[in-house]
Amino acid sequence: MGILKKLCYLFIVLSWFTSVFITPSMSCFLTIPWFVDIHNGIPNSSISVHVKSRDDDLGVHNIGYDNSYSFHFCDNVIHSTLYWTDVSYGSKFVHFNVVDAKVKKIITWTIFKKSHAYWLMKEDGYYLTNKLRAYDDPAWKLMGKW
Repeated sequence: MGILKKLCYLFIVLSWFTSVFITPSMSCFLTIPWFVDIHNGIPNSSISVHVKSRDDDLGVHNIGYDNSYSFHFCDNVIHSTLYWTDVSYGSKFVHFNVVDAKVKKIITWTIFKKSHAYWLMKEDGYYLTNKLRAYDDPAWKLMGKW
């Protein structure tokens, strides 16, 4: 088989792979698309959220009650992408990783499928789940306190 024929075959296979396995809203070639939402579940409040990675500073965002800040990214090839956040509410402050190996284990991400991490800030701490749920749903996992 000639080199041109092999390249054409490779192009067709990669095109098919991309159209089947990659999320249309986010093309993460050979990596996993991640979607992260940070929700404010503290009534009558506004929280300040500052999200960063080694390569990106997503800025400071003020989130009112029952609102959220969302971002997405493509995980690196060895699945070691790390994002962290600083959250403040009144005199309370917390720093934690929003995406790391521990979070990925809890979310039970699957290769070639998009993954979603939902964070909920409440008066007693911050919670994680892999599906958007009511704020009082017991499926939210308490990850830490203020």
